Amino acid sequence: MKRFIILTIFCTFASLLKTSAEKWYSLEQPNNGYFNHIDGAFTAGTTGLGFDLAFPLKNWGRLRVGGVWRPRGKYSDTYAVHMDNPEAYWGQFSAFASTFVGVKPEKYIEMEGKSSMNHFKMLIDIFPIKNHRNFHVTVGFFWGTHDYVTATNTPISSNTIAAIKTYNTIRQKALNNEDIDLSFIGINMQSEDAQEIKQKLYNKLIEMGEVSIPLGEKTDENGQTHVVNATINDKDVIEVKATVNRFKPYIGAGYEIPITKDKRTTIGVDAGILIWGGKPKVKVFEGLSNVAGQNTPGYLRSADKYPVYPEVSIRISQRIW
Repeated sequence: MKRFIILTIFCTFASLLKTSAEKWYSLEQPNNGYFNHIDGAFTAGTTGLGFDLAFPLKNWGRLRVGGVWRPRGKYSDTYAVHMDNPEAYWGQFSAFASTFVGVKPEKYIEMEGKSSMNHFKMLIDIFPIKNHRNFHVTVGFFWGTHDYVTATNTPISSNTIAAIKTYNTIRQKALNNEDIDLSFIGINMQSEDAQEIKQKLYNKLIEMGEVSIPLGEKTDENGQTHVVNATINDKDVIEVKATVNRFKPYIGAGYEIPITKDKRTTIGVDAGILIWGGKPKVKVFEGLSNVAGQNTPGYLRSADKYPVYPEVSIRISQRIW
């Protein structure tokens, strides 16, 4: 419903601007016609590097079609491994990891985030001032990137994550009183002592508690705040994403001037906003489901705050024909 309202307001605004511009320009002005020449342009700005082709819409406007690409930005952060009583049990957890997984776990994991923005764009420039085509108001849309930020653990943290997953898996078996095969560490499961050894291990794991990696917090429908823990997927990887709508309406304005005597080459500046259609959603994946975490720290914090993205760019244009 929210997307429909935003789209309706956006289309109404664009229609009013177009109608006003057509009425403002008199029939005495020279008629550029529709699509009777093409300008090619290079752009650089907050949405990345791009290009577009521009076509006249008589005297009142101009259609721009193109794309933008922003090189991947990288961010990093560290998160502490959590135990209820690390002073008492971290050494035992470390010994468990060495025995069952063959690694020594660290007390933190490293996460690396990558942001990207790749979009197709279609914009309409409207010249609202009579006899003055330098200034324009722009409406249109960008279509593209859905995963605005993707974060995964670094390879250096893989051993710690494998140890945590193995520990929690066996601990869950202990809670469910399920059988476990300890023959790989030299215990004969058919011996009289096997069940006793297994029960001692289970009791210790239950006593030590779960090992987790808190990434942030979320607020539920009742206003209660809960810790959002990282989920380790089937590939022993932690993945977090900030997602946005692929369709992003754009509203802005710009100013351009010719830089050659024949006025076939121009330079201009555009500024406006991309409307996400709601705040980006931070997702911590749990198999096929996900949890939207709010107030997530680190490089995902800013991605979760704002419903719009600022667009400021420089545009250099050349008449092709």
